[in-house]
Amino acid sequence: MPSSWVTYLLLSVNGLVFIAMEFAGGSTSSQVLINFGAMFGPYIEAGQYWRLFTAIFIHVGWYHLVLNSIGIFIFGRISETLFGPYKFILIYVLAGLFGAVASYIFSPISVAAGASGALLGLVGALSGFFLTMYKDPNARKNLYGLLFLVAINLLFGLAPGIDNWAHIGGLVTGFFLGYFLTPVSGFLHPGFEGFYVINKFKNSFTRYAAIFIVVFAILGGIWLGNVTLPTSTTTEVLKAEKFLKDRNYTAAIKNIEKAIELGTLEEKNFVGRAYFLRALIMVEYGNLEEAKSDLGSALLIADSETRSKSIELLTELNN
Repeated sequence: MPSSWVTYLLLSVNGLVFIAMEFAGGSTSSQVLINFGAMFGPYIEAGQYWRLFTAIFIHVGWYHLVLNSIGIFIFGRISETLFGPYKFILIYVLAGLFGAVASYIFSPISVAAGASGALLGLVGALSGFFLTMYKDPNARKNLYGLLFLVAINLLFGLAPGIDNWAHIGGLVTGFFLGYFLTPVSGFLHPGFEGFYVINKFKNSFTRYAAIFIVVFAILGGIWLGNVTLPTSTTTEVLKAEKFLKDRNYTAAIKNIEKAIELGTLEEKNFVGRAYFLRALIMVEYGNLEEAKSDLGSALLIADSETRSKSIELLTELNN
């Protein structure tokens, strides 16, 4: 098994997921991204927290995949060699999760995905590693080079459509973990024979404390994202669906009407779902004409799945 087996495993998983998405309709399709586990604030707030993890392995288009794969191939192998496979995957996952949480807090309504937060976490971890050996001139050169790459990345991250919050969150988390998870002492990989790590401040307690702080920050970030998520058609429809499952029709109707009131062109599919949900409730109330009217509205603007359900229900009502 190669020494960088975790790096190659991550690259393989990313590639396989991307291929599956292409066969499912294309990795640039918002619906495909959602179906495969991309982040979307209203879904996360509704309890689908697993999206914060699955989004790390999803990419939007070939360019996104290739760029991140090159970064993981370069910095992943170095990080895995210096930290070891288990610390490496810990840094990668936690940095990716915190990057996702940062995106959830600051950009909650966007469909987001990608390994960029985890990748920047590796860059941050390596920066923390070389900061440990700052007195060594070679270590300083590596550190300055990494900081230059970070500056370029964050600058390009200001462009529209790039989730810079995920980059920043992953970078900060990776640096924090990398500093405290750096080996206390010992000769390293032959390619780094000039480096010898000595940092008495680092011990088992500080390592576990650093991991605990990051996990606590992730959980706190999820809570903050939940309480600050703006109200939208999507959030109201998801709340209505929960009430509908509990047969709390009065509460569901309130959310549905608010969803329709807030409806925008960007959320027309969810407006269509709102009409469909209200039609279901109208059927329960015995108000069939209102139900047919709502189904007609749903057929005009809902997604294909909701339209199919609307046609099925409308057929039943007309028989």
